[in-house]
Amino acid sequence: MALSLARRGIAATVIEKRTGFGELGAGLQISPNSGRVLDGLDLTLPLKRVAVSSHGLVIRRWNDGRALLEMPSHPERLTTPYRALKRNDLHTVLLDAARAMPNIRLVIGRGVDEITQDETGVSTTLTGQNGQWESFHGLGLIGADGLWSRVRDLSGDASPPVFTGFEAWRALAPARATGTPRVNLHLGPGRHAVHYPVAAGHQTNLVIVRRASEAREGWTREGDAAVLAQHVAGASPDLRALSAAASGWQVWSLFDRKPAAMARGRIALLGDAAHPVLPFLAQGASLAIEDAAVLARLLAQALEAEGARGVPAAMAAYATTRAARVARVQEASRSNGRTFHLGWPLSIGRDLALRRLGGDGLSRRYGWLYQWRDA
Repeated sequence: MALSLARRGIAATVIEKRTGFGELGAGLQISPNSGRVLDGLDLTLPLKRVAVSSHGLVIRRWNDGRALLEMPSHPERLTTPYRALKRNDLHTVLLDAARAMPNIRLVIGRGVDEITQDETGVSTTLTGQNGQWESFHGLGLIGADGLWSRVRDLSGDASPPVFTGFEAWRALAPARATGTPRVNLHLGPGRHAVHYPVAAGHQTNLVIVRRASEAREGWTREGDAAVLAQHVAGASPDLRALSAAASGWQVWSLFDRKPAAMARGRIALLGDAAHPVLPFLAQGASLAIEDAAVLARLLAQALEAEGARGVPAAMAAYATTRAARVARVQEASRSNGRTFHLGWPLSIGRDLALRRLGGDGLSRRYGWLYQWRDA
């Protein structure tokens, strides 16, 4: 968000509660819809150094690894390929670019404690880990602080996240000599797995989602590899071998949350703070990047035309512009979650439907998603 604003000549202050920038977790996927935004910020070359361009998707059965559907992709023919990379690599690329911008200020180790807004702007009181506090004032405030958003709570929407009954186990494994880099998705009863190369092809990101009897709040916790090994005991030999090679397991309880009002006066929310997306469509990061592009464009237009008084209208226009798309992505992700985890005999119908649909059919089905461009 800060980069999108700064490139349009708008100064931004980034406030991070943790004492350092970085991202826990293993990998993520940047599809062409959000990749176009990053390319537009002149990040193509730094991303190329750390990302892997995917050559497609293979959907497989859990128990034997048999392919149900193959959707090829040809990154060499695409202006914007489908990229896979480590989360902390993306953060490093963004942080390096932000540090190079003179109109971006980085403030770390500060949490938002209070927010007030009036016709002149937004005032924010921050509290540090040592109990000290300080205040900031700006034309607007953008909350991009995730599912457990403090900005969302303080701006008037404290509806709690709801546990989905699933948890995600994430880890990295050494790269495997499997030829063409692709995303592999394994579907099983009450579970699924996805893996793809990251770190410029030097590692493999593995995520296994399974049912869980209880939720644990918070960002992450360490996972026991022995527990995971029991869970994949009935999986295909390739998936078992990959799981055994992975290390540093981290576990997330998966929560959903109803969409928030994406704008209230001079306060806006983006990404999971506004509209959490379950990880069954690989669009959480991409939607946040789209949000940032749209909001930055509308703010720049409003400031040029009306000055500071145009900020609330720009925020409102952003909420209106994004509402239908984010709702559609959220529902598509929830639908995938239901389909991925079907048990016998419903899984038989699902597998037959996937074979009939084929790679070309799946590509057409998600054309609305990946072909998105900002106005």
